[in-house]
Amino acid sequence: MKYKSLFIPTLLLALMLSACGSAPIAAPTAAPTQLPVATAVLQEPDTRTITDSAGREVTVPADAARLISLAPSTTEILFALGAGERVIAVDDFSDFPAEVGNLPRIGGLDYSYNTEQIVALEPDIVFAAAITSPEAVQQLTQLGISVVVVGTFETTFESVFDDIRLMGTVLGRTATANDTVAAMQQRLAALTDLVATANTTPRVYWEIDATDETKPYSIGPGNFIDDILTRAGGVNIFATSDNPYPQVSAEQVVAGDPQVIIMSNAAYGTTVESLLARPGWDVISAVREQRVYPIDDNLVSRPGPRIVDGLEAAARLIHPELFALP
Repeated sequence: MKYKSLFIPTLLLALMLSACGSAPIAAPTAAPTQLPVATAVLQEPDTRTITDSAGREVTVPADAARLISLAPSTTEILFALGAGERVIAVDDFSDFPAEVGNLPRIGGLDYSYNTEQIVALEPDIVFAAAITSPEAVQQLTQLGISVVVVGTFETTFESVFDDIRLMGTVLGRTATANDTVAAMQQRLAALTDLVATANTTPRVYWEIDATDETKPYSIGPGNFIDDILTRAGGVNIFATSDNPYPQVSAEQVVAGDPQVIIMSNAAYGTTVESLLARPGWDVISAVREQRVYPIDDNLVSRPGPRIVDGLEAAARLIHPELFALP
């Protein structure tokens, strides 16, 4: 994806921050698009060296007991791998699972973290995400903290599986990581087979920001949510856009005549009722048939263990007939 020229309005910025946890989509330095193989080389009895998603060699304690997460995605992976009891602090946006609610917060807005607090907590490893600013990673590294970057901007289902395996390697939980990935892959395959039985492929408009209702933001090609939408059995009406996060006009949405509308901005103030009442939108098929649905944005935008949940949630909205009880 290309993000450097992307303008993000205030609400969209808040949406992306809450989903990913530390920074807007554009980052000063993009991570490599090819994920390295999650390997570990034992150096000393008490350490191992791994290659993280940014291609950095990082030496970490083999029995790390104090972990800090700088993004919701890495927080969720840590808990999915059964390492939640080792997490001593998280970023301001981590909110799943419920146990993180009692943990200290170390910042995250505008690339900013409480470095003094992080140092004082004496972590064995700090887990950063692709959108964590390189400056934050460098600063913590220079302070002698082992920082592992997990994930790249080129998010795919396979890349998320690789992220989970990488963190399993770092934590010495390879078997647990492999089991977690295998379970996700099994569910993904089952959903793929189910969606393949659908008799229709509805046109879908996915809204991520309507701060300006006349010029909302949607999703285009090169966007992980577009992949979810397609896998869920829909056709993105902005699939031919030249931007992964296109700002479109209300007239373009009307012209696209979506049969389903999915709103991942419902948690940010936009309601189904307000969308249904937009001037001129009453002619849209989805509006006339009241197939306008909110979706939990955290399920579809955090590159972590709940992405298959996000796919299922989208598929249930696009093809409810596939999930009806016999």
